[in-house]
Amino acid sequence: MSLGRNNSLGEWAAVYSGASKVFIKNKLDFCCGGKIKLEDACRENDLDVDEIISDIRNSSKDSDRLLWDKMPLGTLVDEILEKFHKKHREDLEYLIPLAKKVESVHSDKPECPTGLSDFLMKLQFELESHMQKEEKILFPMIKSGQGSMAQGPISVMTHEHVSHGENLLELRKLAHNFEIPDDACGSWNALYQGAQTLERELMEHIGTENNILFPKALSKVDGCCGSCS
Repeated sequence: MSLGRNNSLGEWAAVYSGASKVFIKNKLDFCCGGKIKLEDACRENDLDVDEIISDIRNSSKDSDRLLWDKMPLGTLVDEILEKFHKKHREDLEYLIPLAKKVESVHSDKPECPTGLSDFLMKLQFELESHMQKEEKILFPMIKSGQGSMAQGPISVMTHEHVSHGENLLELRKLAHNFEIPDDACGSWNALYQGAQTLERELMEHIGTENNILFPKALSKVDGCCGSCS
């Protein structure tokens, strides 16, 4: 599929494996803002659209990332559960005690991410609530072929995605843009690397659902989850 400057951020992220990293690097919101055309987003952020396109294509070479837009609905749901839901839970279980340790040991330093552990616990609670709704209500509807009737649950999930996007801004703020001090210990390095991975994967998660799963589910005729396509 050939994309250009008039395609949306969400379309680029769905087709090109390296797009999400390029968008994050250039502070382009492809998850909640995925419907914005690439050209418009670049203009608003004073970026050269041709350079961004070239960067995306170069970053996507020889990648083994899953092609989300090519998957049947049932497979897409299963991959989201494994790649995002399971991974978010594992990451937060690892990051919360790590953040507590860093805050405790380095509380006297101005660069210390004070409040990050409390925020990560808040994020964990909100994400768990969100993922449980998807796992118990929305995803079973989609997999049973009732996706076209799921406008209500999808609207709720989309609205909650906006809150998660705002949480990512707070995460980056508390972690001082993930800038690791020169004298940082191994735990501090691991914390910021892990938090940055969580940021990227949560953005990919939101973008995959908003731009691929939800539109695809709503367009399917009842009785087919897409696994036969």
